Amino acid sequence: MSEWIAFGLAAVALALGAGALFALRRITLSHAALLERVGRLEQQLLLQQQSITGLTAGAIGMDRRVRRTEATERMISDRQEVIENQQAAEQPYSHAIRLVQQGASSQRLMEELGLSESEATLLVRLHGLRDSA
Repeated sequence: MSEWIAFGLAAVALALGAGALFALRRITLSHAALLERVGRLEQQLLLQQQSITGLTAGAIGMDRRVRRTEATERMISDRQEVIENQQAAEQPYSHAIRLVQQGASSQRLMEELGLSESEATLLVRLHGLRDSA
């Protein structure tokens, strides 16, 4: 009977050993699969970091272009305002010069455009019709 017990114990030990080997094989395969998955995830993470770096660089470049565009817009707006102010200041004289070239007198310029006598006289002398005598 002790042989049967020894045989039974050997069979149990053999079954436990086989089970342990099977479990160890499964753990090894799981470990290899996990290592492979970690490798893929690390590669994905690297690609995402590179994408974020590229997007960040693009955003910085876009911000610079927007700032330059805004600065150019402000400069153009300022220039336009200066030109409009100059044109507004010159309009009475432009109109007066046209009238003088059409033969208007200094008196008419004073009455119609509200110019001073010296302004009207100067415009007539500078832009008036000259006699060809």
